Amino acid sequence: MALTHKSASIYYNKDFSINNERLEFLGDAVLNTIIGEYLFHEYINENEGFLTNLRSKIVSRHSLNNIAIKLQLTNVIKQQPDLDILASNIPGNALEAMIGAIFIDKGYDFTKKIVLAKIILPYVDWQDLIENDTNFKGKIIDWAQKHHVSIEFKCESTYINDKQQGYIAEVWIKNKMVGTGKGITKKEAEQQAAKEALGNILPTQ
Repeated sequence: MALTHKSASIYYNKDFSINNERLEFLGDAVLNTIIGEYLFHEYINENEGFLTNLRSKIVSRHSLNNIAIKLQLTNVIKQQPDLDILASNIPGNALEAMIGAIFIDKGYDFTKKIVLAKIILPYVDWQDLIENDTNFKGKIIDWAQKHHVSIEFKCESTYINDKQQGYIAEVWIKNKMVGTGKGITKKEAEQQAAKEALGNILPTQ
């Protein structure tokens, strides 16, 4: 069941079907706890912001999708054949569901050992995650997908000072503007807006 995408759900009646979404929900919570505990003990001199940021990178959709693909879960996931599995979050979601299933069957301590030894530590480039923290747009898109909320970037040309023409960008989440940014290029403006938006929303999570 952990590897059954909702597109391949098994229906017993119109009100009851089996797929991996509930296990994904559980696996997400277990994975966040495992990573949080690991980072807490591994980086004893770092503050909450550092730990939260690093954990968010590890459990992002992009990161989990890549790990699932490296584990070759895409070869065993059950889904409708017309779905492009590599252009979706299906692999990462299935990985979380698998973690949830292991937790139910074996408990937390066993699951933690498996997650760290077989899933996270072999496939996560820790130094790269720590040193490279500039893709704010990607991070906030991952956050929005993870929390199933709508996100929109609005960008228009403007003058960022008296002489320099550039762009101003806004980030909207659930029809509310949560960040703005300016830049010479559209990409720079969106990154600055995403950075501000992340600062506004992450402390409340």
